[in-house]
Amino acid sequence: MIKTERQYQQACRQCQEGREQLQQQIEGMKDRGYEEDEIQALTACTVRLLDEGRQAIDLYRRLKAQDTTALAQLPLNRQLIGLRIFQGLSQSKMAARLGVSRSEVARDEKNEYPELTLQRYGQVLEALGFRMVPVYVEGDRPEATGLREHLARMAVGQSGRILIG
Repeated sequence: MIKTERQYQQACRQCQEGREQLQQQIEGMKDRGYEEDEIQALTACTVRLLDEGRQAIDLYRRLKAQDTTALAQLPLNRQLIGLRIFQGLSQSKMAARLGVSRSEVARDEKNEYPELTLQRYGQVLEALGFRMVPVYVEGDRPEATGLREHLARMAVGQSGRILIG
């Protein structure tokens, strides 16, 4: 997951360079007489890595654009990182709000908030300007998904912003 603007810029450059190199390799293989299935087999790993990079770039862009569906698809620990990006906060500004060093925020995000407690989750949410409202749903996953969608519809038009994770 891309967590900073610097990482985003670097990932964009690497993806572009990777695509160019891959295209050159494919053209070279064609010139040497490789069959299409051989080329696909030899480049599959590189293609997969480039796809993963593009997905990470796309997620970062969607979070920066405040796309709530991108946020809702993340696991809880990654939602905290996504909310910071969503809110347009740098790690430095987040650290100031939490009263910790930027390196502590960077470490927590790098490790994707290992051993996250409810108390810490609440502190980070509060620093982001959100409140945690626990909701427990008994039943299977489709019921929980349906409730999430229902709450999202109810949130439309409310004063303030309501995000449903």
